[in-house]
Amino acid sequence: MKDRIDIINKIRDIRIMPLFYHPDPDISLHVMQAVFDGGLDLMEFTNRGPNAFNVFEKLYAFKSKNYPGAALGIGSIVDAPTAAQYIQAGVDFIVSPLLNHEVIRVCNRRKVLHIPGCSTLSEISQAEEWGAELVKVFPAAQLGGPAFIKAIMGPCPWASIVVTGGVKADYENLKAWHDAGVVGFGIGSDLISKDLVSEGDYAGLTRKVQELVGIISKLGQ
Repeated sequence: MKDRIDIINKIRDIRIMPLFYHPDPDISLHVMQAVFDGGLDLMEFTNRGPNAFNVFEKLYAFKSKNYPGAALGIGSIVDAPTAAQYIQAGVDFIVSPLLNHEVIRVCNRRKVLHIPGCSTLSEISQAEEWGAELVKVFPAAQLGGPAFIKAIMGPCPWASIVVTGGVKADYENLKAWHDAGVVGFGIGSDLISKDLVSEGDYAGLTRKVQELVGIISKLGQ
C-alpha cells in the first residue's frame, strides 16, 4: 500500500490510468507487464468478475516484487465491504463508478486514495465535501464529453477530474479533454484492445503504451 499523496501526484504526473480486467491471471500479468514496460507505472484492475480478487492478489504480489515503484489500484468498487477486502490485500488506490459515502469513509480511515465516480456537479461537490482529492466523471463521453467538463470547470475551477468512459487514446481526443481542464484520463479498451489481448501481442501493447506516453508529453500540464 502506497501513500495516497504519492498516488495523487503520480496520477497528476502520468495522467493516464489504464483500465483492464481478465479472469485469467497469466493474461492479466502479461498485460500489466506490457503497460509498465511501456512507461506507465500505474494501472487500475477492475473488479468485474467472480475471480477478480484472486487475480488481483497475484498481480499485486508480482508488482510488488518486480515493479515496486508502480501503483496498482482496483476499480468498479461499489460498496464498503469490497473496498475493505482490497485494502487488506494492500491495494494502492480504489476507484468507483458511483458516489458512496461508506466507501469513502473506509478508505479515509485507512488513508487509501479513493476516486469516486460522479455524473453531476452536485455529486462532485458532495465528494469534495467528503474529502475526495480527485473525482472520476463517468461515463464521460456519454455525459457530454469535453464540453460537459468545461461547463463544470467554469463555476468550480478547483475541481480535479479524471475522465473515464469513451476516452480515446489519440491526440485529438485527449487534447480536447485536456483543454477542458481534466487532470487525468482513464482508458480501457481503446488502449488495451481485445485484439491485442486475444492475439497475445504484448509487445504491440507496449508499443501502443509508449506512443500514448509520447502523446501525453505533447499535451503539457
